[in-house]
Amino acid sequence: MSNPAQAASTRISGTSQNELRRTFIAMLFALVAATVAQQIAEMLFVVTGGWDLASSPTKIWENLTFGNGLLFASLSHAFLALLMVAMSWVMWSKSQAAGHNTEISQIFSKEFVLLLIEVFLVVLYFAIAKTMEQNFSEYSKSKSISAYVGVASARPEAIQMMWVFMVFFVWDVIVDVFYSPRDPHPTQIHSRVGSFVQGVLTYCSVSLVCVMAAWTVSRVAPSSGTPYEALWGDIALIALLLFFALGKQLEFYAIKIFPGEETRKNTKRDIPPSTKASVMMAILTAVYFYSIMVLIWPPSFLK
Repeated sequence: MSNPAQAASTRISGTSQNELRRTFIAMLFALVAATVAQQIAEMLFVVTGGWDLASSPTKIWENLTFGNGLLFASLSHAFLALLMVAMSWVMWSKSQAAGHNTEISQIFSKEFVLLLIEVFLVVLYFAIAKTMEQNFSEYSKSKSISAYVGVASARPEAIQMMWVFMVFFVWDVIVDVFYSPRDPHPTQIHSRVGSFVQGVLTYCSVSLVCVMAAWTVSRVAPSSGTPYEALWGDIALIALLLFFALGKQLEFYAIKIFPGEETRKNTKRDIPPSTKASVMMAILTAVYFYSIMVLIWPPSFLK
């Protein structure tokens, strides 16, 4: 029989380690948020002409529309990065998955792999923030918006978001399937395989769909297009990101199809998506497909 005091010490140690782990990831999120904030602050400096034009909406609009709307691409990229970091932080901090409640006992363990995945995910957020078409040092020298923006394209962001959703997919498989077995746990091989497949279909389908959708944007977005093409590419990615956040609610219907999945210790989906959420998902889907159509068959004003 284990010593009660030792067991209590172990529990305290485990809780402390988990708190340190979450604090470490939170600090990485803060670094990315600070990077995005710096990019937006520099952009506001450019839009307002060094804040000299901040009280003149007409002059600000002239800057925004300069060069066929070069700054619109930077603004949409900045909003995409800000939205992704903020939403990911909220979803990560509210997750009740079992993988967040298990301490890292050694380096060669699933817990450590999960930590690496979380760190890599935040690194991808940092990469998206740094991909924005901005060169503030060149603008400081020449005061030229063309030098500040450079090449406008949504393809780099689309590829990076595809990677993000791929990491989400792997994270969902590890945390929501491997870490959260059914109760009772299947013993026979074919039952285990069936349980795994049903778990992936229930908890990972939304991530996989988003991977394919982001890949589609990367294929249709030109690598060097007009600012408005970059803008529509970002609109498609923003719609996809918002759909991902709402789409997790669709797990409610998947659990109805596979009732055994309800026994996993994951974030519970006890109620169906509300009417508001369903309407929003339909609107976001329509916006995404419309944006893809615009990129494939751009109207004359985008050319």
